[in-house]
Formats: sequence, structure tokens, C-alpha cells
Amino acid sequence: MKLNLLNQVFSFHDFHLTNIENLPDKVILYFDQGLYFEKKSDDQKDYMMTNPRLLLYKNEISFSKEELGEITGNLIHSFDLDFYKEGELEELNDDFYNGVEINLYKDGTYKRISINELLKLDFEIINESFGYGYIRFQGIVTGFPDIEEWQNASLEVYYNNEAELLYDSLEKL
Repeated sequence: MKLNLLNQVFSFHDFHLTNIENLPDKVILYFDQGLYFEKKSDDQKDYMMTNPRLLLYKNEISFSKEELGEITGNLIHSFDLDFYKEGELEELNDDFYNGVEINLYKDGTYKRISINELLKLDFEIINESFGYGYIRFQGIVTGFPDIEEWQNASLEVYYNNEAELLYDSLEKL
């Protein structure tokens, strides 16, 4: 089903993200379950989705870390001739600046992590927000050996405002 996320008819609140695929043309988010809402006139029917996947198509203009580093370095270098252009973005993970950003929060600070690091943990979605070309899931990350390390987390995906919601079946609630 193709959908406009601004006209939201589904929710992943209280469910878990199980996988992320960050492909050149799209980001695919996989969830353990999700809710789908159907409203006809005054009657609303709620369904549980099995095996839901959310496909978010990327803009045709996406840059790799290297391309973005070159563009940014050249821009900064045009204003500051002493700026060293080579290797400035080497510490960034491959997912950053390629449509997906993941942050952990604890005690007022945040740490950016990669998709692979997030997938080793358990991300339960507490809040979701949708905007034009942007989706954000906020929640709790568990799975650390020490319970004191449980963190708040956010997953942000930038896309071209085209999305598809796929699922295997709907079970009426």
C-alpha cells in the first residue's frame, strides 16, 4: 500500500524495530507488529499487522560520506584556506548522511550510533512523528548487560516523501 505519512493510518507505538536495511534508493524498517486503522464514516476498525515493513524512498540526490566530505571540505576551504580537507569526516559511520541518523540519550548527552550497533539492542518505540520527507521514532533501547545503561533513543530517516507500508496480514482487534 502506498501512503502519505502525513495522513497516518498506522502506528508502531509499543512495538519493536527488528531490522533496518539502508539501501541506495530506500530505507526499509522492519517491525515485530504494528497497528493499522481504518475509518469509514463514524466507524473505526483497528487491526494488528503481522510482519510490517515500512519502505521509505530516498531522494535522488543522496551523497556518500566521501562525497559529502568533499563538498563540505571545499565549501569550508573557500572561506578558510587553512582548513584541512582530507579525512575530516573519517570518524563518521557509513549510515550518517545517507538518510538515517540514530542517537542514544542519557543524562542530558547523546551519542550517535550506527545501524549495526542499534540492531544489537532492542528498540521499543514510544513515540513516532511524521513530517514532510522526515520520520522520527523515539523510544527506549534495552539489551545492555548493565540495566543502568538503558537509554532513550531516536531513529530519524530522511526520504523523498514516498513510502509504502507492507504487511503479511491484518488481524481485527
